[in-house]
Amino acid sequence: MKSLEDSCIHCIMNHVQDIPNIRGKLPRIYKELLLTRLSEHNLLTPNILGCVNRELCVNSLQHLQLSHCSQVNDQFLKSFANTQRQLKTILIEKCDVSDAGVLAVTFKQKSLESLVLKNLVQLTPKGLGNVKSSSLHTLNLKGCTLMTSRGILSVLQNNPDVQVLHVAGLGNHKYDDQLFSIIAQTLGPKLKELHFAPHTMDDAGLSVIATSCPNLEVLDLYGCPRISGDSMLKLTQNCTSMRKLDLSYCVRLSQSPDNQSLWTLPVTLTNLSLCGIMLDDKEILVEALERLRNLQTIRLCGISCLDDETFTKIMEKRGASLSEIDLSGMRKSDFTDEGLRAISQYCTSLEILNISMCHMFTGDTLLPLLEDPARAPHLYKLFLSSKKINYDVLCAAATHCHGLVFLDLGGVSCVDDHFMELLARNTPKLQRLGIKGCSKVTDTGVCTVSGSCQNLAFIVLSGVNNITDKSIFCIANNCPYLQEIYLNGCKQISSTTLQYLKDCCVSSVYIQHVTPNIAPEQLMAKNLDTGEFCRVDTIGYTTPYSRGRISRDDLIEV
Repeated sequence: MKSLEDSCIHCIMNHVQDIPNIRGKLPRIYKELLLTRLSEHNLLTPNILGCVNRELCVNSLQHLQLSHCSQVNDQFLKSFANTQRQLKTILIEKCDVSDAGVLAVTFKQKSLESLVLKNLVQLTPKGLGNVKSSSLHTLNLKGCTLMTSRGILSVLQNNPDVQVLHVAGLGNHKYDDQLFSIIAQTLGPKLKELHFAPHTMDDAGLSVIATSCPNLEVLDLYGCPRISGDSMLKLTQNCTSMRKLDLSYCVRLSQSPDNQSLWTLPVTLTNLSLCGIMLDDKEILVEALERLRNLQTIRLCGISCLDDETFTKIMEKRGASLSEIDLSGMRKSDFTDEGLRAISQYCTSLEILNISMCHMFTGDTLLPLLEDPARAPHLYKLFLSSKKINYDVLCAAATHCHGLVFLDLGGVSCVDDHFMELLARNTPKLQRLGIKGCSKVTDTGVCTVSGSCQNLAFIVLSGVNNITDKSIFCIANNCPYLQEIYLNGCKQISSTTLQYLKDCCVSSVYIQHVTPNIAPEQLMAKNLDTGEFCRVDTIGYTTPYSRGRISRDDLIEV
């Protein structure tokens, strides 16, 4: 249920104009939280802006976090801006903000430590002109499609102590050949994490990064097909503290002699992704992974040489230290349940397992792991969206994996209300649940889970055609921390009920509900005898959740 703290914040949020002297009664952290909540619920309307600026926007504020709100625009940021208010964190995501607003809110912010400007499609290099802080260590410009290499150069020159840089999604046409030289020469040894758009890094860029940034710990090379073994060798020789490396779809590394660079990967790596590398050499794959004695997370999706024998060899050497294994999308006929047996046999510390879209697996050989009272409770993320997955395997996971936080079973046709009851009974920590297309599930199953797993924040119910507004009311009344829900194709759910769901939740809820041929103007009402809800257009008919025929006199509009 909603905590007392959140209930109080929710009440204040809805009556912010009516409560005198909020400025003097609330500590700083709650003023910051109120600002965030008001933006999430689109309550920063013109009639309360004066009250918000007067009561909440005090000079002691340190953190400003505003996201997914069209009311957060240049005018709002200009009214908020105050050089006497020295912020440590600014996060603005998917708001109607341009250069003028960012210039205003960053003006003379000398104590800024983290600046996150995500998916601001109007932001250009000009908007970063006032970002100058000797304390700035994190800069995230992901999705700012008008940003250019020149803009990145300017902001880094003004803030040379940045350690974490995100520049993904800026649009490949905005990069030039000097971008990575600019980053390397400006930040040098201070840079620890680099995330950028796919397909942009080439050998020259990686070489200069490797040479100039020896303390790099996290590097995302996802989708860089121009990377060769030569530049990879420079990276592994110079960046000896690397913890996380994503080589997904670096396709040149699949062929000889470039694939031999995998032998030189830093032994400090704890997280490695090799997804989409069509590596044919089994010996290189096994030996490369065997020497990574600190490895905890491995992603091996789509590696062509991976089969039962090869995977067993890898697990025999590295299985005991692994906490996460991702095999999603594996559809090779020579990688079967026999290969999965190695996970049950050798993995003693596993926490995350992904075998989604692996349609050769039934999961039977995972039963020793899922039923082990010592290991099963440590599994907190399971992706089991495989068409052939056995019902007994699912039930074992729901019964013994008491620590489950994330469960994805999209498209698994055997999922039913009995399974949902097992989940409700044994997995109280569940926060994310995906049962897309699980057509055997009804309101009974959804209401049972939402009643017991009250921390649910992310739910996918698309294609679960049997559910009605009853499920949504149960979720609304039991899961106040919901953030996203997907209901595509659920024709028996009305817009009125979805609005009720939004009003009940602590934060803003993203709802995706695309339903062709849905009945227009559905009106929900409450049966005063049963306390349950039904559609007004069913008056005089038996509903799935009423005791019999009903009349207008039994109903009250919601």
